[in-house]
Amino acid sequence: MNEDELLARTAAEIAGKCQGDTHDSCWKALTDTGFSALRDVGDGGDPMATVTQTALVVTELSKVVCGAPLIGSLLAAEALRLADAEVDEPATVVLGSGLGSLGGSVGWDTASLTHAVTLDNAELALVKLGDPVEAGDFTRGVAERGDLVRGLGAGLRESQLRHWQDFARLLVTADLLGAAEGLFTQAVEYAKQRVQFGRAIGSFQAVQHILARAFTELEAIRSTLAHAAHAIDTGEDPHTAAAVAKAYASEAAVSVVEASIQVFGGVAITWEFPAHLHLRRVVADAALFGTADDLYGLLHDELEGAGR
Repeated sequence: MNEDELLARTAAEIAGKCQGDTHDSCWKALTDTGFSALRDVGDGGDPMATVTQTALVVTELSKVVCGAPLIGSLLAAEALRLADAEVDEPATVVLGSGLGSLGGSVGWDTASLTHAVTLDNAELALVKLGDPVEAGDFTRGVAERGDLVRGLGAGLRESQLRHWQDFARLLVTADLLGAAEGLFTQAVEYAKQRVQFGRAIGSFQAVQHILARAFTELEAIRSTLAHAAHAIDTGEDPHTAAAVAKAYASEAAVSVVEASIQVFGGVAITWEFPAHLHLRRVVADAALFGTADDLYGLLHDELEGAGR
């Protein structure tokens, strides 16, 4: 077993212990294993883990729509690493009201955390998190921005902020993949077991077509995610790769979840069944750091500006 496989297996084991409504135990397991520090500075000044490895961990946790603040803490760590700044408190990030940029009024991915990193007038700062805010995604904490704790005496250059946003889009793409794949896997198993007219529904061609299309969409998300992660790790045009991955996943992940719900039938629209949690996660993720339309428009404008 190589290092990446071990990372994914360990993350899957933590995901298997996720308790749904409370994520304190998941967060403790993530911090104990060092997964919350994957992007902290390691020997030689490089991150402890590659972007590819980080995406593997995020994907596994999101298969159960875990609400532990892993992505938020990784985004905070990336901003701090880029700015060569440090904080003593575990922290997530503050995003703008459109949830597309670092800095603003919304503490995002806040479960179990009391502080967040934000960008104020081009300088990083540490702030307290305020009161919780209701959100469409029941599993991911959102809170008001609280009082300033202190400025961190460092900022992000334009190129660094661009890298941070590429990284953010990549992690949300991994979250979209995991949330969609988690429900899809359950739908496949259900199709093998649910019997109608004396046959498993998975033997019906209509169900097979639904699942086959969803499978191709999942694999396409996985491919674009892998390419974008490699691009960020190597510096090979990561901006375009990350934008394409997030744009495609924003639409495809919702399509996969909706297809899975269709396979489950009536049970999937009950409050007690977890399908709505997966749907809420992918719909919320689709709007983070640019919708599909936003990102395709951005890419079009950039290509035109470059004369391509």
